[in-house]
Amino acid sequence: MMQLLQPNTLVGALLWALVVVLAAIGVSRFTTWILRKSTWGKKKLERKVDRTLLVYVIRLKAIMIFLIAALAYAAVIPGLRAIFGTLLASAGVTALVLGLAAKSTLANLISGMALAAYRPFRIGDKVTIEGEYGEIEDITLRHTVVRTWEHKRLIIPNERIDNMSIINYSITDPKMLCRVEIRVSYDTDLDLASRVMVDEATKCPHRDTKADEPWTRVVEHEDFGVKMRIYMWVPDIDAAWLGRFWLLENIRKRLAAESIEIPVPYRTIVYKKDMATARVDHSEAPDSHQ
Repeated sequence: MMQLLQPNTLVGALLWALVVVLAAIGVSRFTTWILRKSTWGKKKLERKVDRTLLVYVIRLKAIMIFLIAALAYAAVIPGLRAIFGTLLASAGVTALVLGLAAKSTLANLISGMALAAYRPFRIGDKVTIEGEYGEIEDITLRHTVVRTWEHKRLIIPNERIDNMSIINYSITDPKMLCRVEIRVSYDTDLDLASRVMVDEATKCPHRDTKADEPWTRVVEHEDFGVKMRIYMWVPDIDAAWLGRFWLLENIRKRLAAESIEIPVPYRTIVYKKDMATARVDHSEAPDSHQ
């Protein structure tokens, strides 16, 4: 039995590999359980860091454990120990080769660390990125996953997303100001139109009832009408989308009921064949030289 565990034999090397792998898996799962489920983990970590950093630390921890296990296995097996010593002797060349080969992977790993540390966005945040609105679903060691409102997934490398400008709707205060623009004709009673818009906004089920009351402003005199804007506070970006749709529909119905016109540009078309052509009879014109 002891001979089977000799690391200088093929069977012994395989058995040691199995032991090291099982030990690494066990240590990784145990430390993950401590960080996520145990009372110590909840008291010591979850109150100080958010979910984003905790998930990233757990994944980085797993890589470190398996890397240490691989180094320990290489130190036990004589053949690998000799190779490992040669690699250490030429550490500079090895590091250069590995660095060039894994340049993109290392860049994504370092950018992922920066994202987890500085947290410009967190798991669960609502963002607009590359023209898509969605929610940060996961931040892995290599890439970030964004679930769009259509339930598509944007898979963006960490190195790239680290250099992007992102609109984060929930990083500090999720409350938002919802704005909807309505055009009315020039003969409209603006006070009446304003009361109608505010009344409908007050009834909106998506409004933040703890915030200020809705209000209106005349923002522009256009060629064919007056542009008015209704402002309404909402709890978050999702309520802003729903509130906007609700206001557009209900204000339109209310304006129609109040006989308030929503103007559209009118265009008059005149055909050339219908135009009167002015003709001058030069033969009957007086001679200016006479």
